Amino acid sequence: MNFILKKHPKLIGLAVAAALSLGAGGAAWAASDYRFECANCLSGNTVAVRLIDKTTGKSITDAQVFAVHRQWISGKGAPSFLDRKVALTPDGNGRFTYRGNDVQPGANIRLVAQLDGSDISGSADIC
Repeated sequence: MNFILKKHPKLIGLAVAAALSLGAGGAAWAASDYRFECANCLSGNTVAVRLIDKTTGKSITDAQVFAVHRQWISGKGAPSFLDRKVALTPDGNGRFTYRGNDVQPGANIRLVAQLDGSDISGSADIC
């Protein structure tokens, strides 16, 4: 084993990269089974969204859903940012309520859901 590590370090790197990409690909594959959609606009700055299982067409009720806001951080060198998650309020029927200044028709809100230990990323267009 030590001989392989000394003679073929690039091969080990390739194997690690392949394993990591398979792990990330599995999460992305699971996320493709879901989508976010606007459920309805409740008022001027409030909207409800749903997380839909594409295979059944039904709303997911047991997820935790967050809106993702990118906050730019000033400093020396390259610009950097911090993604902040704001928890949406579930209503128990598969709708999650979001309230914010960016709620306006045609806007797109970045969302992430936590379901069964996986993160599902996506977005919803405001109706």
